[in-house]
Amino acid sequence: MNLSRSTHGFTLVEMLVSLALFTIVATMSVGTLLILITGNSRVVGEQTSLTTLSFALDSITREIRTGSEYYCDTATQVSSIAVYNSVSAVRNCITGESGFSFREAGESITGGVGAKRIAYYFSNNTLWRKVGANAAEPIVTNDVRITNARFVVTGASPLGTSTEVVQPTVSILLEAQSSTTDSGKTFTLQSTVTQRSLDL
Repeated sequence: MNLSRSTHGFTLVEMLVSLALFTIVATMSVGTLLILITGNSRVVGEQTSLTTLSFALDSITREIRTGSEYYCDTATQVSSIAVYNSVSAVRNCITGESGFSFREAGESITGGVGAKRIAYYFSNNTLWRKVGANAAEPIVTNDVRITNARFVVTGASPLGTSTEVVQPTVSILLEAQSSTTDSGKTFTLQSTVTQRSLDL
């Protein structure tokens, strides 16, 4: 009796080659997945920072638009007693400064004795808001690092006085980076605001 053995299966060499190919493909796939996850995390961090920065800029422009008596100077000066107690301090700075203050319209926020102005200024890699004599508070979260902020004011004096012939205008330039990512990408936002009420 003659039995024929038919052997079906894989040899050891075939198994090793298959295993090596599978390992290479799996390693490449996991590496690609990790790169995608890291890239997505960076984009989400940058988007969050940009959203925070945009919200802060919108808040600033909304208040400035309805304000008056624009005063531009250094961060130290705009938050000083002499400025925030003043009813009529105005100052242009066509080359830009790190601080800016103004009287809020209607005094709904700054009403009361010794609390006549809102000041915004750049210091210690953040943007600060100071209402009258109250302590300053940061207006951006810790995931945003402000690298530069400039306020440019023109037409601060009332129309018709001295040589003033233009409506008060404030230009704001903000440069920032996300502190939650290592991309080093700088965001630049700029806005120009004109005083809404007629400056007579």
